[in-house]
Amino acid sequence: MSVQRPTDETVTTGGQAQIDDVVLERRSWNYAYIGEDAKGRHHHLDRKRERVVVTKSRADRDDDGAVPVFALEGPILHVEDVSEHDQADGTTDGVVIWIGFIGAECGDDESGWAHRPVSAADKITDALEEVF
Repeated sequence: MSVQRPTDETVTTGGQAQIDDVVLERRSWNYAYIGEDAKGRHHHLDRKRERVVVTKSRADRDDDGAVPVFALEGPILHVEDVSEHDQADGTTDGVVIWIGFIGAECGDDESGWAHRPVSAADKITDALEEVF
């Protein structure tokens, strides 16, 4: 297994990822946490490659530098290019489609989202809806 270590990311290539291997690192502007599904899988958005990465754990955050760095540990359970969905017009649409797909996955008690982070925009929208 080889590891590439450019200035802003680390990605393993070749071979099977081990459980404690860092399989992806991204600076905060290239990373977003989408949420944890009902089966305990964690969904991450890799903005640099426009894809969703699913792992068994949340990303570790390193605040030592000027910009936080998020590292994902393997194994990677699933990778999905969010911009390639036939109904997506771009990355944002693909992420919305992915969130909706997981939210309605299989239709049983062990499907959907267990936890999704709430954005500031969501909070403001909810507050405005209450007022108006």
